[in-house]
Amino acid sequence: MRAVKLVKILIALIFAFCLTSGESGAVTVEPGERFQLRMVSPIENNSGFAVWGSKYYPGDVLSEKMSDYVFRKMKEIPRVSATRLVSDIPEVWSTSGFSESDMVVKINLEEFAHTKKDVIGSKIYWDVVLHTYVYNGSTRELLYDSIVREKADRQYVLYNDVLETDPIYWDKFEKSPYWPAIRHALDVALNEVLDGYNGYHVVGQIVAKAERVDASLTVSSKKQDNLYHINIGRADSVRVGDLLVVTRSSSVRTIAPETPEMHFPQVVGRVKVLFVKDQDAIVEIIKESGSGPIQLGDSVSMPLRGRRGSAGIY
Repeated sequence: MRAVKLVKILIALIFAFCLTSGESGAVTVEPGERFQLRMVSPIENNSGFAVWGSKYYPGDVLSEKMSDYVFRKMKEIPRVSATRLVSDIPEVWSTSGFSESDMVVKINLEEFAHTKKDVIGSKIYWDVVLHTYVYNGSTRELLYDSIVREKADRQYVLYNDVLETDPIYWDKFEKSPYWPAIRHALDVALNEVLDGYNGYHVVGQIVAKAERVDASLTVSSKKQDNLYHINIGRADSVRVGDLLVVTRSSSVRTIAPETPEMHFPQVVGRVKVLFVKDQDAIVEIIKESGSGPIQLGDSVSMPLRGRRGSAGIY
C-alpha cells in the first residue's frame, strides 16, 4: 500500500511540474487569454491510399477531407483562433504577431491499411497511423511529435463489399467504417495537443470565500466552509461538474550557488465546480492536503478539452 501511495504522489508531482514547465510541458493560458492554433494544410497523405472525389474528379481528396475535418474541430475549441498554413516548411512561416503560447500543428497520415475476411458474413480490419508534429508558433521550434494508431475491426452478419472497387470514390468511403476510424485518430491527435501533459491548460486562481448572500446559495454551514470563488468561468470553458486541480507554489533552498532557491508547484487538492458565470465560478473542495489545506491565492488548472472528472487525468 505504501508503494501504491508513493506512486500516486510521484504522478501528482510530475503532473504539477508539467503544468508550469516550458517547452516540453503544458502551456498555461491565463483567464480571458486567447491563443492562435495554426494547422499545416492540407494534411499530408503518405499512406499510398487514395480516395477519388468522383468518377468525374480523378484525384485524391482524402488529404482535403481530413484537413477540413480537423480545421472544423479546431474552430470549435474555446479560446482558440484557428488558422491554416499552406506551407509545411517551418523556415518560411511568418512569426510576426504570434506569442509563446501559440502553436503550429502538422499531421501526416503515414499508414492506412484495410483487409476483409468472408467467413459467415464479412469481417473487416483497419490500421490507421498518424504522425503529429507540434511547433512553437513564434520560434518555429519543434516542441514534440507523437504517433497515433487506430487499429480495430468490425463484423458484418451479411457479406459486405466495402472498398472492393478500384478506384475508391468518396461517397462510398465516407459511408464506410474506415472514415470514422480516420476521424477518431485525428480526434486523438488533436486532443494530444490540447489535453494532458503536452497540451494547453487554463490556469486561474482561488480569489474569495463564497459567502451566503441570498437564496441562490442555500447550503449548510458546514458545507459553506468548503465553497470558494475562482476567477475563470464559462468563457474559459469551465462547466458545472468539472473537477479542477489545485496547486500552490513552493520553494526550497539548495546548496547549488547558481540556483540557491528552486520553485515548484505542489498539488494541494481538488475542487468541483458547482455554479458557473461568464468570468467566474463557485467551487467546492472535494479533497485537500491535511498538512496544507486549500486557501485563497492557490491556483486552479484544467485542460481546455478532454475529461475533467475522476476518470480523466485528474
